[in-house]
Amino acid sequence: MLSREAAATRPHPPEPAGTREAGPWWWAALLFTGVAAVLWAVAWASVSHLPQSATYPGERYFPRRPWFAGWARWDAGWYKEIADYGYTLVPGRQSTVAFFPAYPLAMRAVANVVGGTLVAGILLTAASGLAVATALWKWCKERLSPAAAGTALSLLLLFPYAYYLYGAVYADALLVAAALAAFLLLERDRPWLAGLAGAVATAARPMGVVVVVGLVARALERRGVFAQGSPRRLDLSGIRGKDAGVLLSLAGLAAYCVYLAVRFDDPFAFATVEKYWGQGAGPRTWFKVEFFENVGNPADRPAWLAYVAHPVVTVVALALVPRVFRRFGWGYGIYSLLAVGLAAIATKDFFGMGRYVLAAFPCFAVAGELLADRPRLRTAALAAGGAGLVVMTSFFARGSYLS
Repeated sequence: MLSREAAATRPHPPEPAGTREAGPWWWAALLFTGVAAVLWAVAWASVSHLPQSATYPGERYFPRRPWFAGWARWDAGWYKEIADYGYTLVPGRQSTVAFFPAYPLAMRAVANVVGGTLVAGILLTAASGLAVATALWKWCKERLSPAAAGTALSLLLLFPYAYYLYGAVYADALLVAAALAAFLLLERDRPWLAGLAGAVATAARPMGVVVVVGLVARALERRGVFAQGSPRRLDLSGIRGKDAGVLLSLAGLAAYCVYLAVRFDDPFAFATVEKYWGQGAGPRTWFKVEFFENVGNPADRPAWLAYVAHPVVTVVALALVPRVFRRFGWGYGIYSLLAVGLAAIATKDFFGMGRYVLAAFPCFAVAGELLADRPRLRTAALAAGGAGLVVMTSFFARGSYLS
């Protein structure tokens, strides 16, 4: 019989036979690069040869470099402003403080090498997406069969909203990469390094705090705190002092709050200005009143199709969460539930859920496992996802507001 400590630190659930025969990390990198090449060609062709969205209000960057232009849309302008000029808070208006600092600060650093903050953002997103692909492959092949791991990775990389991993100047790719790195480091019993990676996540986006909760839950689970797999029966005798290292993941959020308090006398200014985007706690947000008001108004057909897709994506992701609990335990189950559930509650109309779900990587893992032994359904799902990704990339590149 395994000792209590060995059982607590063993991967959960046990690795399936033959999993170690799955391909090396560069297989995932090669798959990512192949999909990226297709999407960059799609974005270039869409900007160069197809009609542009009449509803796009922002500046059209890179007029002479269409291979970059399609990736710098919508929130890219906010991140560029922060990277170039720092933060501002304008009373009564949308302000840059709504956007967390890790991504624009990284843009500024990379810009010193490549020249131009938007080019830096595009390259930073693509690099983060590559890190997501290789990290997810490593995480999955330690828990799933080779077929299931490959399917899970393909589902994520061909997800219709995955263009946020390939170049779009948004912080989501950095968040997902940091979250995966944090969990991988924790599984290797390096909680302090996991906490550092988690700090990048909490400094990247508000939902990064979900990574903190997930790391704490998984750290406790690994030490056998949830006796017999139930969080209702706690046994704290296995906890080690170094496990507190996962709490370092709060540092990113804490540092930003301190900065906001010193600079603008409001440590939660990022939440204060959310109302100027129409967000905020209350019945209208919780019951998605605005979604039902707007769903019948297809002013921009591509954006409308994406609009109605968000609640579908949300429901499917939530439906996969119970299987995450059964397959990977309470830590990953709690993380996935909060990553999807809190985002769904916080958004006024489900809009944005397409990219928020990218962070719930265990949901893609269980979906891959479900499809791995169903070749026809697997082929259909991947084909539909890939086609949707190409279409969404094209519309995003032309200025449609999709997520």
